[in-house]
Amino acid sequence: MSTKRRMGPFILERKLGVGGMGVVYQATYIETGRKVALKALSPGLASNEQLNKRFEREMQILKRLRHENVVQYFGGGKSGGQLYYAMELMEGGSVEDVLAKKKRLPWEEALDITRQVAQALEYSHNQGVIHRDLKPANLFIGKEGRIKLGDFGIARDTGATALTAAGKTVGTYAYMAPEQIASTPPVSNKTDLYALGCVSFELLTGRTPFDATTPAEMLFMHLNDDPPRVREFNNDCPVWFEEVIDRLLEKKPEDRYFDALATQVALDDVKTKVEQQLSFIGRTSAGTSRATKVSKEDRDLIRTLKGETRKKKRKKKKPLLEQTWFLATCLAALLIGVGGLTYWNMFPSEERLYVYSNELMASDSPSDWDDARRRYIEQLLSRFPDGRYAEEAQGWIDRIEMSKRERQAITRARLSQPPRSAAEQLFVEAWQFQRFGDRVTALEYYEDMANILASAESTEDNQIFLRLANSKIAAIKAEGGLRNRDELLRESMGEAYRQYREGNLLEAKKVWEGVINLYGHVAECAVYVELARQFESHRPGEMIDFELPDWMAAEAEPAAIDESPVTDDLP
Repeated sequence: MSTKRRMGPFILERKLGVGGMGVVYQATYIETGRKVALKALSPGLASNEQLNKRFEREMQILKRLRHENVVQYFGGGKSGGQLYYAMELMEGGSVEDVLAKKKRLPWEEALDITRQVAQALEYSHNQGVIHRDLKPANLFIGKEGRIKLGDFGIARDTGATALTAAGKTVGTYAYMAPEQIASTPPVSNKTDLYALGCVSFELLTGRTPFDATTPAEMLFMHLNDDPPRVREFNNDCPVWFEEVIDRLLEKKPEDRYFDALATQVALDDVKTKVEQQLSFIGRTSAGTSRATKVSKEDRDLIRTLKGETRKKKRKKKKPLLEQTWFLATCLAALLIGVGGLTYWNMFPSEERLYVYSNELMASDSPSDWDDARRRYIEQLLSRFPDGRYAEEAQGWIDRIEMSKRERQAITRARLSQPPRSAAEQLFVEAWQFQRFGDRVTALEYYEDMANILASAESTEDNQIFLRLANSKIAAIKAEGGLRNRDELLRESMGEAYRQYREGNLLEAKKVWEGVINLYGHVAECAVYVELARQFESHRPGEMIDFELPDWMAAEAEPAAIDESPVTDDLP
C-alpha cells in the first residue's frame, strides 16, 4: 500500500501538471478535508535562490489579488526546504484542454471568455500586476463556466524590483507582444492586451495568429508580419469581433485599446451590434419575401450585412463613407424603403451627436466619458471638424485624456511605482500635499508645475499635465477657505497624538510619515518634522522621554479623578 506524501498541512493526492518552475498537485487540507490545487517549486530547483525569490513573488502577488476571475490563493509556506502554496482547485480544467477537444469555439463562447479575461486583466492591472504569460493553459474553468486567470509565475509587479535579467525574453512565444520580445518600448498593461488578442484568435480559429517551425521564426513574425484575418479560418465570426482582435494585435502598444476596460466596452459593442444587425436582417428578409424572390445580389448583400464578406489582406481603414458595410446597409435600407431613417440612425446629425456626448460627459464616471468619446465625440469631430461644437468637443477629448493621466499617476503613486515622466513627477508631488490636506502647499506646487510646463517643450505629455495643473489650481481657488499651514500641521500632529494614546498606532504613523516625507525639506516646518521623528522612533508603552510642545502637552494632562463615595443606585 503506497503512502501518500504530505506537504505542510496538505496530503498530496495526484499530479495535475508540470510547469517550467513548479509542479501542481491535487491535495487535501488535512484540517477540513477541502480539496485544493497545490503548487510546489520543483525539488531540483529548491536550491536556486533566484527561482525561490520568483516563486515567493508569485505567492505575494496572488495573496493580494481577490477577484472572481482570478484563481484564489489560500496560503503557502515551506516544507522540507521546498516552497509551496495552495489555491482553489479548478475541476473544469483549462481553456487549453477545451481547445484540445473542440479545436475551436463558437464566437459567442469566445466572446464571453475574452470578456472575462479582460475583467481579470483590468483588476490585476489596477493592482499594479502585469501577467506577461497569458495563454489558454493559464485560463482555468470554474463553476458555471467562470474563467479564472492563474499562473502568475512570470508576472511583473510594477511596484517591485524586477527579477528578470535585463534583455532576457520571458513568456510563451505564440502569445508574446513585440515589445516583450524586443524589450522596447517597456512591457506595460498593453502587453497583456496583445496576448489577449492572440488567445481570442485561437479560440475562434483553433490556431495562434502566427504559425512557425522555430521559436526564432515565431518571434520574427510577431515583430514584422501582419496576422491573418480571423475570418479566413472561421467565417462565422462577426466582423466587429474580428476588428476588436485586429486592434488588440496591433504592433505598437499605443495603437491597441487604452486599457482592459476599454477592451470590455468594445467587446460589449460586438454583441450589441450583432443583435441590432440580426433584427435588421430579419426585417429585410421578411420584407423581401413578401414581394419578390431574393436575387443573387440581394443574397450577397445580406451576407455582407451578416459580416460574411472575406478580406484576404489587411488594408488601411477606408473613410466611413467608402466602407462596404456602410454602403451595403444604406442600399438595404433603400430596398425596404427606409433609407432615410436608417441613415439618420447610423449617422446622427451634428446636434444629436452633441446632445448624446453632452449627456455622457455630464456623468462623474470615466467609463461614461470613454463611451462618449468612442461613440459620439470622435464622430462629431471627424464629420464636423469646423462645426459649432468642434471646440467644445475637443475640450471634452482633452478632459478625458487629462482624467486618464491623473488616474494613472495616482494609481502608480499609491502603489509606490515611479512616475513615467518629469511632468507626472511634478503632479504627484503636488497631489501628495493635497491628499494630506495641505491645500496651501498643494496650490503652490501646482502653480510651480504650471509655470515649469508652460515654458517646457510642448510635448503631448507636458500639455496634458499643464492642463491638469491649471484645473487643480482653479478648483482649489474656487473652493476657498485655505488654511494656514502651521495650523494644519498642529491639528494633524494633535490628532496623531490622540490616535497614539488611544492605541491606534497605525493611524498615528500615517500622519508622522506624511509630515516627515512631505515637510522634511521645509525649514519652517522643522519643529513638526522633528516631533514626528521622535514619535516614530518611540516604543509604544514606554514613557515619552522627549519634551512635548505646550499645545500638545495639554492633551496629556490626566483626567480629574472623581473621589466621591460609590453608591449602588446607579442609573
